[in-house]
Parts: sequence; C-alpha cells; structure tokens
Amino acid sequence: MKCVIIGSGVAGMTAALDLAKAEGVEVELYTDEAHSYYYRPQVTNFLAGVMPLERVFLHPLPWYEERGVHMHLASPVVRLEPDQKRIILEDGTAVTYDKLLLTTGSCPFVPPIEGVEKAGVFTIRTLADALTIKDFAPHCTQGLVVGGGLLGLEAARALKGMGLEVTIVEFMPRLMPMQLDTEGAAILQGFVEAQGYHVFLGTAAKTVLGDGKVESVLLSNGETVPAQIMVVAAGVRPNSRLAQEAGLTIDRGILVDEWMRTSAPDVYAAGDVARFQGICWAIVPTAQAQARIAVANILGQEARYENLAPATALKVAGIDVNSMGVINPPDASCAVFQYTAADTSVYRKITLRQEGSDSVIVGAITINDKLLAKKLSALIEQRASMTPEEAQSLVEG
Repeated sequence: MKCVIIGSGVAGMTAALDLAKAEGVEVELYTDEAHSYYYRPQVTNFLAGVMPLERVFLHPLPWYEERGVHMHLASPVVRLEPDQKRIILEDGTAVTYDKLLLTTGSCPFVPPIEGVEKAGVFTIRTLADALTIKDFAPHCTQGLVVGGGLLGLEAARALKGMGLEVTIVEFMPRLMPMQLDTEGAAILQGFVEAQGYHVFLGTAAKTVLGDGKVESVLLSNGETVPAQIMVVAAGVRPNSRLAQEAGLTIDRGILVDEWMRTSAPDVYAAGDVARFQGICWAIVPTAQAQARIAVANILGQEARYENLAPATALKVAGIDVNSMGVINPPDASCAVFQYTAADTSVYRKITLRQEGSDSVIVGAITINDKLLAKKLSALIEQRASMTPEEAQSLVEG
C-alpha cells in the first residue's frame, strides 16, 4: 500500500513514522518546506537566541529515510485529483497513491492593516520566517507585535531576546484571551510589563507608517508607536486551498469525521487543517492525536477520535503559564474555584462540571505552579471526579 502525505509538520511526521513501521506500507511525504522536519514551537527559541539552529531540527534527513519515510523537500503540491487517486507537483509530476493524508497545517492570519506590505512587516510560522526576521532585526531598535496570544508573546520574547524594545498590541481586552480568564491575564500582564514590555489592550494596529518601510505604527486608539519591525501573530487559518479546489467538503478547514476521513474516498486529514465537530484546535497534542487516529484507520485498525480538552503551556519572561480544558465556563453547570497569592506571584483556578450526581474536573489554570499543573492535567484527561472541597483545597495549596 502506498501512502502519500502532504505536509511535514507534527501531524505529518507523526503519521509518516507510524505508517512506516507497518509491513508492506510505502510512505512518501511531500512538503514545500526546504528544511527537514523541525518542531515549530522551537522556532521562536531559535529566534530569541536561546537555541542554536542545529537543535531546531529533531533529526537529520537520512534518519527518516533509514526508517522508511521518503521525504520530498521543496516539492509543493499544486493539485489534488482524488478521482484519479493522484497528486500533481509544481513541476508537473503526477504521484499516485492508495491512501492520501492531508496535513497541510495552517497559515498566519494578517488583519486588514493599511501599509502592511511595507518592508519590515513579517509573520512568523516557519523556520524560513524566523531566518528572515533574524537577518532583519539587528538593524532595528524597536519592535511591535500584533497579537497578545500564545504566538504573539513568544514572538515578543524573541524580539526582546535580540535586544529590541518591544510593544505588544492585542485587540481583545486581555492577553492570551483564548487561554486565560480576566484574573489570570491581569497577573500575566503585570509580569510581562515588569519585564519591560509595553502592552496595549483593546486596540489594533491600524496603519503602518513609513516611506516604504516600517518607521512607526498608528493604533486604532490614536496613539503612534515607534517601530522598525512589526511581527503579525494574530492567529492562523487552515491551509485548505488544495482540498477546496479538489471539491472536498470545507468549512473553515477540511471537514473530517471521527475516523479522520474527508469527503473523498481514501483521503484523510489531520492537524491544523482538519475541522472536527466544528473545531480546529491548531495545537500540537491535537495534531498528534488526530494523526494517530488517521494512521490506525488507514491501516484498517478502526479507531475513533474524540476532541481533547485543549492544553497550553507557556514560559515567557520567566513566567510559567498552564491552561487546560474549560477555563471560562459558558453556563451555570460549572463551578469555579480560584486563588491568587497576596503578592500575585501565583494564580490557580479549577473548573468543575456537574455530571449526574458527580462533579468532574474539566478545566484549570495555573500561573507559576508547574507541579500542580501536571497533576491537574492528568485529572482532566481522566475526567476525574472531584468534590468542591477538594478543588478549594488544591487551589489554596
């Protein structure tokens, strides 16, 4: 059986290595990336100077070939032909398959900002992006990051690590709006500002000012912030163009069922590009889990995917932030237990949901408490029962 994978991110590589272990399976992986597999979250560590380039790569290219994964770097796919069970490469080569797995990932979302085409404006998603920024940034003294979410804070840390004065602009009224509540975000903001970052909340980058290159940025609140480099980290969108042009069912991502099957026979999808039950999590644990479900079904070993509670771990400016599962419950079926240290150095939150006669832990936030975060993560994954008294005791430490 010949399995073709498009995309070399964590979902694609997880699937490729697992498929290559199966007897009688030929694995061909195609990617537009010029570099062999690297762990994307390490890109900002490289940019910040805390990790050398060689350590960004998990293994050298021959390592994958030795394990039966035939990687085709710098080989963009321009068309899918599911009726013919083949893909078409940029150079016109047609590659047939028995099973096809789409792990084309996501691309940066750039909000409508006037002047965003000027020199000095970047997105950061790939290693190529990081290398370009690393060449440009030494000529700058001030940087501005659009987006105060997970990637935005990582990008800000990277710029600061290169010696720049950094401003963070977040459209929502708090940092990490998807992962933190109001209390936790306020504590994080205090830490971030104490490290010398400038933070603007509830506003947006409106216009990039400068004669052909970034010199400053006009915000929607009327303030102008000096900057010679601007990094847009305002979220991602699924890379579903190939699938859409091939007639697969799309809804802000490639629609998949619980077996990771798309609407086309023998075509599967996993990772950032896949949309299951209305959700594209775009996080590493989900990508890995979906890839393994897809592999099992490609090999005829029936397995079903269930949405995982999202988990985020971030260390920025010396702060450990962990967010897991339901952290801002939408209704009264949940009870919330919180604790903030007197000096605001530690924050803990647990969310319980009533399910029948039991209360179950479904979410948690910790700031600067890695040991508790690890314990709570396991309990959430197990959907463990927990009494209100136990939850209160845990948050109070």
